[in-house]
Amino acid sequence: MKKAVRALAAGLCLVATLPAGLWATTAVELTPEDMAREARVIVAGQVVSLESAWLGRDLVTLATFNVADNLKGEKSGSEITVVLPGGIDMNRKFPVAMTYPGAPVLREQEQALLFLAPELRVDNGYTVVGYSQGKFTLVTGADGKKMVTQDLGALTLQGKSGATTRGGSRAVPYEQFRRQILDAVAGQKAEQ
Repeated sequence: MKKAVRALAAGLCLVATLPAGLWATTAVELTPEDMAREARVIVAGQVVSLESAWLGRDLVTLATFNVADNLKGEKSGSEITVVLPGGIDMNRKFPVAMTYPGAPVLREQEQALLFLAPELRVDNGYTVVGYSQGKFTLVTGADGKKMVTQDLGALTLQGKSGATTRGGSRAVPYEQFRRQILDAVAGQKAEQ
């Protein structure tokens, strides 16, 4: 029995020392325009609360999101539920946690802009389009202007040519990004 425990501990130590790149998730690279086409709802607002829940056999985090700015879909001022993969169930004899490398993460009181698609297992529920690509954090810059930031460091992105690259970080003025999204949504409506 002691040998089995030692072997398991050694295996876990070996896994923990693997390079972070082996834990990365690969996703098809999406531009903001791609996500605007794919998303049913695009909103900016604030996370009000977080709660873990089981949806069948999937442990998820339900983020209650207060919509302040509607770019596509739902009305402003409403609350929606954003379903994020992974969570923590502390109500079991042995607590269970599930995480997914590169999955979108929201924190309480975080302000974000989200590209969303319907999640039919939850009333008024949505999932983030493009995995973490569809989540942008809203911050105020040193000059007092709102910015959208994105960190895709946990993703490997596969481009249209098939080549893969490591995701990076970026920051863009909120009004510039908002205009880009509204133009993409208007272009989509014109095509219909």
